[in-house]
Order: sequence, then C-alpha cells, then structure tokens
Amino acid sequence: MRKVVAIMAIAVVCLAAVAVAAPETRTVVGTITRIDNASKSMVVKDASGTETTIYWNDGSKVDGGELREGSTVKVETKDQDGKSVATSIQVQMPKKPY
Repeated sequence: MRKVVAIMAIAVVCLAAVAVAAPETRTVVGTITRIDNASKSMVVKDASGTETTIYWNDGSKVDGGELREGSTVKVETKDQDGKSVATSIQVQMPKKPY
C-alpha cells in the first residue's frame, strides 16, 4: 500500500512540474499601432482598446503579408523571459468593399 501511495505522489509531482514548465500561449487579434523593426517588436491594439507589445524572432512564422502599421493581425504568442513572443503571425487582408 505504501508503494502505491509513493508512486501516486511521484506522479502528481511530475505532472505539476510539466504544467509549470509549459509556457502559456494566447491569441491576440487586433491592429498594429506601432512597429519597431530594430527591436523586432510591435504594439497590437485589440477590439477592447488594450494594447499589447509583442516581440518576434527568427522562429516566428509570418503569413499573409508584410507587417506594417495599420495591418490587422492574428498573433499566437507565448511568454518568454517576461515578454510576449510571437510564434505565429497571420496578417489579415482587408475586406474589399462591394
């Protein structure tokens, strides 16, 4: 019985360590209000008016067009060293008026 309890305790500790080690990811959808290519950062303003600074690196995947102020983007981020770092950036094409 003690072995079963000990094994279960070890399993709980291992699962907790995995949960802590996994970086939190989130999605930000909004408009680029500022972009700084030198620091590889941009500020994205979402529909509620919240501005989020997002950094990108060589591993960030960019699809759909060029990053520029005024572009609407959908960005998948993860927390890295206290910063939101983009893993995927989808530039959304503006809708054509008909």
